[in-house]
Amino acid sequence: MYDKIMGYIKTSKKRIGVASLYLGNGQLEMALVSQLKKSLESNSDLKAHILLDFTRGSRGDNNSRTMLLPCIAEHSNQMKLSLYHTPNLKGAMKRVLPDRFNELLGLQHMKAYIFDDTIILSGANLSHDYFTNRQDRCIVIKDSPQLCDYFYSLIETVAGFSYQVDAQNKSKLHDSCKGDPTKNSETAKFVKHASSRVEEFLSYNKMSHIDCCEKPDTWVYPLIQMGSFSINQDQTAMRSLLLSDRSDDKVYMSTAYFNPSHEYIDLITRHCHGEYHLLTASPQANGFLNAKGIAGYIPMGYRWYEKFFVEYVNKYNQDHRVKLHEFSRKNWTFHSKGLWFYPKDSRLPTMTAIGSSNFGYRSIHLDLEAQVILKTDNQELQQSLHLEKNELFSHSAPVDGEFLDCKDKPMPIWTRMAAYFGRYYF
Repeated sequence: MYDKIMGYIKTSKKRIGVASLYLGNGQLEMALVSQLKKSLESNSDLKAHILLDFTRGSRGDNNSRTMLLPCIAEHSNQMKLSLYHTPNLKGAMKRVLPDRFNELLGLQHMKAYIFDDTIILSGANLSHDYFTNRQDRCIVIKDSPQLCDYFYSLIETVAGFSYQVDAQNKSKLHDSCKGDPTKNSETAKFVKHASSRVEEFLSYNKMSHIDCCEKPDTWVYPLIQMGSFSINQDQTAMRSLLLSDRSDDKVYMSTAYFNPSHEYIDLITRHCHGEYHLLTASPQANGFLNAKGIAGYIPMGYRWYEKFFVEYVNKYNQDHRVKLHEFSRKNWTFHSKGLWFYPKDSRLPTMTAIGSSNFGYRSIHLDLEAQVILKTDNQELQQSLHLEKNELFSHSAPVDGEFLDCKDKPMPIWTRMAAYFGRYYF
């Protein structure tokens, strides 16, 4: 993924659009910024717009903002850096909560990387781990101006109610924004404004269509989820997709952080009919492994969510068709998310979902998420998706209640309580 992004930055002629949680500050990331600066210098027609999360992108002294300042300072007429701030972090809560913890209340979590008329859809952030040993997914779609227009316009829409960073690293809300997400007295106004902006974006894109001279064999349906603004496209689509399965269908799902919403758990366990395989990180492959302080207990908390899910499946006697798997690969962490759908009597998937959503409560209600559902009749693409799924699951093993009981170290009661009360924020 790193080489592709670097190559596309070098060759882009008219636009670069980035939506990500944050940009890292290591050597690889510095090389990307350096190349972006060179591309802007050599081509005055090139425009770049980067959308990140305010809290994550501002964490620490050397952060995403400081990384991108040289580009902003020297190419302010070509380069924009926008930082989305959740309306859930406001007032006294904003003043009191420290870094990392303030990110629990909502983030800009969408990932899309646009280079002219090519887009990379992924769940990965622009950071060293994702470029080296953090397992993720990405799909490159070339020569698709309509899809790239959609996501570039999405970035600009969210930027319209986000902070803009200037060459002095100062930030202020976009001039067109109404209300301040950080002030209790203005949050309702901000939410109303942001909701209307996104609704306008969706309404406009409903009217657009793709002219195609030949009969297409692949369709891409972009979806967004912004629960804070009552935008629930992705939730609605996933609900319909899951409820449409048949007893002989097979569905493979993957999430970096296993904490599916109660709705999804209930759908899969009590209302769906197909065979389900759910993949998540083992504690050893969890990105929070060995984190300092309380964050180091997060992998144990996700194990608690796994146990709850397995017990729920067993309660309704669905363990014959609903299986949970843990990814474990030496020296690797796991961040893949998505879905592969195999219809009856097909050895290849005809549909996949790829994007930023982890299918959990916070993905539905707190974060800004984007993913696409890709449906294809192209056997070569189906084969590629099949191999991708097989590669991910080849590093996994099925887990059940007995396994989890044996593998778990005694969990402190405070950790269980934190996992229970924090289940809506992880």
